[in-house]
Amino acid sequence: MTTSAAADVSFVIPVYNKRPFLAGMVEGLARQRGDFRREFIFVDDGSTDGSRAVLDRLTAGWPELRIISQRNCGPSIATNRGIAASRYPLIKPVDADDVLLPDATALLREALLQHPGAVLSFGAGEAVASDEAVARLRQAAPTTAAPATVYDALPALLRNCAFGPSACLIRTEIARQVGGCDERVFTQDYSLFLRLAAAGRFVRVGASLVLSPLVVEGRVNDGGPQVLHDINLALFHFLSEHPVPPPVLRATVRRGVKRAWRWATRREDVGLFNAPLWLLLRAYLSFPSVSLDLLRQSCAAFAVSGPVRLL
Repeated sequence: MTTSAAADVSFVIPVYNKRPFLAGMVEGLARQRGDFRREFIFVDDGSTDGSRAVLDRLTAGWPELRIISQRNCGPSIATNRGIAASRYPLIKPVDADDVLLPDATALLREALLQHPGAVLSFGAGEAVASDEAVARLRQAAPTTAAPATVYDALPALLRNCAFGPSACLIRTEIARQVGGCDERVFTQDYSLFLRLAAAGRFVRVGASLVLSPLVVEGRVNDGGPQVLHDINLALFHFLSEHPVPPPVLRATVRRGVKRAWRWATRREDVGLFNAPLWLLLRAYLSFPSVSLDLLRQSCAAFAVSGPVRLL
């Protein structure tokens, strides 16, 4: 592994009501291998389940530790607060219910050191039972990775996001330059990844680096209405501020509106002729241009039977 004092790591961990998972997550942090300095920044986002007290106990005596408490504002604002507090050149986001395998940070760091023009490195993750994650962590042998791949991530991200915060490592300076997470969007990862992809290339590390629980009650990123709403909202704001070629804009808007229509027809009792259907027709019948505002309007489809969190 390459060593460099210019590549020390700030771990940023937003926490909201994750008490059952904190022991495994903290153990994963403690077991990170690598010859680099590190700091740990937990942002307790107004937890009501005693998460702050558990963090205090589990991390007692850790050097370079900060636990920041704030009223509940959501993952985007909590993550941005951690980014602002970071002192080292690289930021390692970690979801509070994930478990990092021991070489996760070192492999991601090595990829960025080998490719200084890249702004973010990421690897794969696996969904496992929580007890299995801790067992895998404690038994993990050194991880080897396939050769890293550098590429323009934006076209793929406009279609889908295939990794989460815990699987990536970000250059602190670039995260700040792009404004961090979009605080107009409740969930944090997609808006941040879009902004970073517009700023530079990503590096894909060919290894599994993080274990995520199969089921987490109340998890925002669960494929439900909140995350789907926030995908469309993040795309709307991003494309409003980052022009893309007209064919790319048309395809992205149509996918987003179709996402809303599918949710409404499969998960909500909206009837045969519904607002998302008319948006979908407008998206496909508009030629040669399609209105970006259709993405904004489509967000309402995810809040038919219950509210989604807005900022």
